[in-house]
Amino acid sequence: MEPRIVKTEEQYRRYLDEVARLAANDPDADTDDGARLELLAKLVEDYEKTRFHFAPPDPVEAILFRMEQQGLRQKDIADVLGGKNRASEVLARKRPLTLSMIRALHERLAIPSDSLIRESAATYAVSEDISVADVPVALLAKRGWIDSDVSVQDLLNRFLAREGSTVLTRHATILGANARANRTHIWLWLWRVREVAQSRTAIYRRFRQENLNENALQYLAKLSWMAQGPRLAKEFLEERGIALVIEPHLPSTYLDGAALLGRSGTPVIGLTIREDRLDNFWFTLMHELVHAWKHLNNGNRHAIADENIEKSDQTDALDRETHEHAAEIFIPRSVWRRSEAFRKPSAKAINALAAELQISPAIVAGRVRRERRNFSLFSGLVGVRQVRHLFPDVKWS
Repeated sequence: MEPRIVKTEEQYRRYLDEVARLAANDPDADTDDGARLELLAKLVEDYEKTRFHFAPPDPVEAILFRMEQQGLRQKDIADVLGGKNRASEVLARKRPLTLSMIRALHERLAIPSDSLIRESAATYAVSEDISVADVPVALLAKRGWIDSDVSVQDLLNRFLAREGSTVLTRHATILGANARANRTHIWLWLWRVREVAQSRTAIYRRFRQENLNENALQYLAKLSWMAQGPRLAKEFLEERGIALVIEPHLPSTYLDGAALLGRSGTPVIGLTIREDRLDNFWFTLMHELVHAWKHLNNGNRHAIADENIEKSDQTDALDRETHEHAAEIFIPRSVWRRSEAFRKPSAKAINALAAELQISPAIVAGRVRRERRNFSLFSGLVGVRQVRHLFPDVKWS
């Protein structure tokens, strides 16, 4: 592979893999491999500068980032900033850094001094969708999202100081939410999903855009035929660099799932499994994958969240298009319209169509229920309480 200026995502991924391979051997700088490593690393860096536009962190962002890296709490750096109260004021952007603080942070936490001497941003102006009073700090601590001594402002700083977090809030679409939905809780859930995905670096490094296509989604639909289908689906996606994060929803929301871009630019799928049913799991998963495939980054859209997905009235064109495409992948319309499951649904007809298509009967039964707007039908076929137990590592409420 002759090194050239990087112009495509595919070329960038190839060079990135080659840099990782060469770096693992730690070649001397004066060897051919050393020179090649230096050149490829420079080409990759130049491409990243043009492809990914991230503003340099302000001092507080730099401190929070280093604290997270080293697993430090606010109390652990209080003496560096002159005491507990001053540390709280600095991290809340209410007090500027002094020269002695900058020197101490540089020496104790190894934060580059040029990151500390930049003018700090003002305290984050909370979006009109985010109410400080609605942040459930105690609940988040109980779930293990944050430490018990974190204040609301510290929490917002922690989430909002991340690269791309403000982009996420400005370029997101929430479908199906009514006026009673707690949007603060929706945003917190979205941030949590992305942070969990970001920690799985081995997954997103595998992603290639061509991994997300019609054939891949049709193959995934066939996994529903198997008893361990939901777990196999998670493994299938993560082998292809798409993180699937399962995180229960927060109170006063009816979130079923979301598709969003991670900070690395790769797709992330979040599911709540709010309805512990197989039909809901598979339809929501496919719905979000269609969003990730067709709609993310289209029109600068970085996240799409779906509330109450199976009862959506589909008045939004984006929601309607996604719903129809997800349904088509499971059961092509031409097959559905001539089936007994559509014309005269019964348990026998539902099982027969499922066997013909090699998909879960729950998916067929779920489609009957949605199209007839009768969610009491075929309750014994939709896989009630057959999903959550497959993910015992999740802290279910």
